[in-house]
Amino acid sequence: MRTKERQLKEALAGKLEPGYQLLLQQDLEQVELMWRQMGEINNALALAMKDHTATLVRLTKIPGVDLAAAQELVAEIGPSAATFATAEQFASWVGVCPGSQESAGVCYSHRSAKGNRYLRRLLCQIAWAATHTKDTFFAGLFARWKPKIEAQGAAWAVAHRIAKVVWLLLQEGVEYQEKGVAPANPRTLVRKFRRLTQELARAGLDAKSLLDQAAPPTL
Repeated sequence: MRTKERQLKEALAGKLEPGYQLLLQQDLEQVELMWRQMGEINNALALAMKDHTATLVRLTKIPGVDLAAAQELVAEIGPSAATFATAEQFASWVGVCPGSQESAGVCYSHRSAKGNRYLRRLLCQIAWAATHTKDTFFAGLFARWKPKIEAQGAAWAVAHRIAKVVWLLLQEGVEYQEKGVAPANPRTLVRKFRRLTQELARAGLDAKSLLDQAAPPTL
């Protein structure tokens, strides 16, 4: 809309009757009022949480967590998550634990568990934001799980992992350290190699000879 401001002015010039101009002006005033009220609420919230600034900063280091999300987390569960003895207990209370239909570590049920719906929705939004970050641990987890349980299930699993990280940061007062994309499981790589070798064999190709041909010459 900003890039087409001139075109919009030209399109509306002389074509709005006084009654419609009045309605449009009132709509704009309502938008400005909402923005002003949101600013007042944000200022009041920042003042109320000034004693927890260090906690908010630690939370915003988690991929997908901005200042607004960090404030909501602290408001919902407290600055130290003292109510929950373990990370699993916290995840269960939120309702982001894996479903009962699970096999070999893969959850085949995407149904939302009962829990704190508001906080569960917030964690799911954080998870989706984290999946779009670059070269992060959670983005790597999402990429690994997506082929197995589709995008929704993979995001749900990321939300579960983030919930446990949030509890750890609040309970232990530790700093989040980004480790980068998680390396692939060696057993997974072995299975992929065996499957590729079988496919090459069915095509009449020998994997060992192809690897020898691709190897750089020795000096």
